[in-house]
Amino acid sequence: MLGLLLVSGALAAEEAVARPAWAVREYRGAPGLWRDGEPVTPMIFWQWKPERYEVEHFSAAGINLFSFFGSFQHYDHPYWKPDGRVEPEFQDAEIRKLLSYNPRAYVLPRLFATAPEWWIKANPGEQCRYSGGQTDKPRESFASRKCREECGQAYRRAVRHLLQADYGRRLMGIHVTNGPWGENFHWDAYFSKANPPAASDVSESMRQRFVAYLRGKYGNDVARLRAAWKDPALTFEAVQVPRAEQRLRTTAGAWRDPHQSRAVMDYFECHNEVAVEMVDHYCQIVKEESGGTLPTVAFFGYTMDENWPIECDHRGISKLLRLDSVDMLSAPHTYYRRALGGDGEMRQYLASAALHGKLFIDEGDDQTYLEKRKPRPDHRCHVNTVEETQALLYREFGNTVTHGVGLWYMDLNGGWFRDPALVDTVGRMKKWADVSMRHSRKRNAQVAVISAPESEFYLGYRRTPENEISYGLYHDQMGEFYRTGAPFDWYLIDDLEAVRDKGYKVFVFLDCFYLTAGQLKAVESLRSKNRTLVWFYAPGYASQEDLSLARMEALTGFALEPVEEGMLRGEVCATGAMVGIAKRQKSLFVVRPGAGVRELARGTDNLKEKTVLALKQNPKWTSVFSSTPGLTADQLRDLYREAGVHVYTDCGDVLSANESWLMLHTKTAGRKSISLPNRSRKITEITAEKIVAEDASAFSIDLPSYCTAVFLLE
Repeated sequence: MLGLLLVSGALAAEEAVARPAWAVREYRGAPGLWRDGEPVTPMIFWQWKPERYEVEHFSAAGINLFSFFGSFQHYDHPYWKPDGRVEPEFQDAEIRKLLSYNPRAYVLPRLFATAPEWWIKANPGEQCRYSGGQTDKPRESFASRKCREECGQAYRRAVRHLLQADYGRRLMGIHVTNGPWGENFHWDAYFSKANPPAASDVSESMRQRFVAYLRGKYGNDVARLRAAWKDPALTFEAVQVPRAEQRLRTTAGAWRDPHQSRAVMDYFECHNEVAVEMVDHYCQIVKEESGGTLPTVAFFGYTMDENWPIECDHRGISKLLRLDSVDMLSAPHTYYRRALGGDGEMRQYLASAALHGKLFIDEGDDQTYLEKRKPRPDHRCHVNTVEETQALLYREFGNTVTHGVGLWYMDLNGGWFRDPALVDTVGRMKKWADVSMRHSRKRNAQVAVISAPESEFYLGYRRTPENEISYGLYHDQMGEFYRTGAPFDWYLIDDLEAVRDKGYKVFVFLDCFYLTAGQLKAVESLRSKNRTLVWFYAPGYASQEDLSLARMEALTGFALEPVEEGMLRGEVCATGAMVGIAKRQKSLFVVRPGAGVRELARGTDNLKEKTVLALKQNPKWTSVFSSTPGLTADQLRDLYREAGVHVYTDCGDVLSANESWLMLHTKTAGRKSISLPNRSRKITEITAEKIVAEDASAFSIDLPSYCTAVFLLE
């Protein structure tokens, strides 16, 4: 109580002092966090609620930015009361508790926009509805105008309350959260394993929003709508949201042919736009109430490595990146390659986010060895010792510092950091994160990976032969890129024209099965300057109007043969090694023999006489086509070198780098030889705080397996 009285008195004394103005804008080559015109190291600590041990120890270690609150706390303690009051008592108490432990801390609270249970029960007509019939966990429709208006008013009053509270000047932003776990997914994510899929949202609210979307898309011209949907009697007023059975239906092998299925793809477009509109609505409220002095954070734009139905994902990320209301994005890194030796990929199109001035904050929720000491440990804990935990923590740090992004360490299950050695490790990383703010944060990759998230609108659902390729690309194939020894930048297809002339020597079109006419033109413009273009599965096969093999052939320069079904595996011609994944995929395309075509891998089973990986050297560019997610790190490294890309190392370990930093996370033990693109005055390995070379453009270091080394290149 005495601590709370003291901090209340201290805060009251500061009331006359203006609240700091926080912002996100460019700093040393990447988006940065600023307070009152000064850059701030974007390193944060997150808990469900502030605990004395963590706040005091991490504050002593140099961390003064804190975040907390989760979805279950919001449901248990809604700030919007049934009698109309808006009183965030729970948030007040916890923020004040934080400041009693560290009066100089700044806080980034999660403020949920999710409608409280009483409102959902009182407004059954505004609920999200599922074609699959799910009725548990009733939630509001993101398309509900009534919910957006009434919840928006309550949200506005809650934001105003936080700003006007005695702790208001300690706010550094608002984390705007909604949907399952606060991650701004549609509510389908709660039913991600449902079979058939939950297939939201078939509510009247969504139907009305769908009608409005179609009026906009087709210029309010019913003749255009009828032509697109192949229904001569259709009217806008009669439009219905496609149900699960319609969405599940493919009409051309693995594909939804736009000639027959335009309604489904139109709905997917609308469905994703609604999520973006929802996030924008609540972020705008924060901007308006704070006079633009509080940045907003949203979970959004996760790369699609979760193997769940299309309704669950953030496919509208390109539109969201163009919003002025959103300053920062966050996501937990991949759950599939985060064990020791894996890459811990950050789940965001980081290069596109940076291009649009959004600061990304990686959610570092890797479990520490202390989870294993609990009576019932979480099965997802991958480490057993302090040293193994440190390797994961330094990998988080290395990934973020080499991309010029932020990081919050997350104590998800409680007690993960109650070891002085771990506190010391985080403190050391904070020290070096501060150092990083004095150096270039600019990327220097020469490889660009390009994604088109709308492509899966045209494919069947995952976990079926209609679509095993997507998970293979986002998980298995992406894992290979991190082991090539060369960094890469990941962009959305909508940003391709903006980065065409930024010096990339290799462009990889990972999932660009659907291309608009403008996107197709931007891709075609790359076929010059001795660039290498790498294509997977079916580049450009789908458009708004049709599916076209001829368009694929014209784009890639290969003659292609459609195959009804085949295994997503291949045998490398040079080595006999098997690559790819043991899944069957409908509607594959293989390469026909032809002049200048070099066969790199053949298929298996019914495709054993077919070419599934090939290279063709054209006069001004090189084309590489892979039917499967089976292009290995070794093969990619060879392609990079032929294209003139600088390769840092051949060791096959996870590597990330920018102009000032290099991170190596090992899978194997041994001597690692590193070649730098430029000479460095001094090279410091920061986990051991040891200078490993001076005035050098190359160095070697002995490292054990499953460790992380992070190098500052001055």
